[in-house]
Amino acid sequence: MWAAYDEESYAQTLSFVPPGAVVLDIGAGDLRLARRLAARARRVYAVEQRPELLTGGAPDNVHVICADARQWPFPSGLDAAVLLMRHCTHFAFYRRKLEEVGCHWLITNARWGMGVECIDLMMPPRAYDAAALGWYACRCGATGFRAGPPEALVAAALVGVQEVEGCPGCKDGQSSLCFA
Repeated sequence: MWAAYDEESYAQTLSFVPPGAVVLDIGAGDLRLARRLAARARRVYAVEQRPELLTGGAPDNVHVICADARQWPFPSGLDAAVLLMRHCTHFAFYRRKLEEVGCHWLITNARWGMGVECIDLMMPPRAYDAAALGWYACRCGATGFRAGPPEALVAAALVGVQEVEGCPGCKDGQSSLCFA
């Protein structure tokens, strides 16, 4: 009941986790994914705020924390974090917390609300105003397509995603995902 994702989403998530990594599973639910991560990772921190979901055992390398991930201090030494929450409204907040502890990768479906992507948190984004025509994903969690002249539209603009900051939602204060 609490495994909201299909096998393909779990397989894609696991494929992004480097072997031997230290991983934070935000919103771990019934630990279904955390148990799978344990087979690949050196250590898994599984954070879930609903104690009734945390039943059954977990492998020795899974540290189960019953807490609100927004308030629980993230540990340093994280290689990757998993945030599988299609309707997450705290993306920017989690991203900032992860960057503050030096986490390298964020594996999530929170920005696009579908599929699973792996965000390199160490890669500096470009300013939205300097981005080319094409798809963008902002640090605040907003996504969209940056318009431009039709003659500038090339196939690469339709395939790749540009990491940006300062999107129109940030500038107008309209993005519910932006952090203060």
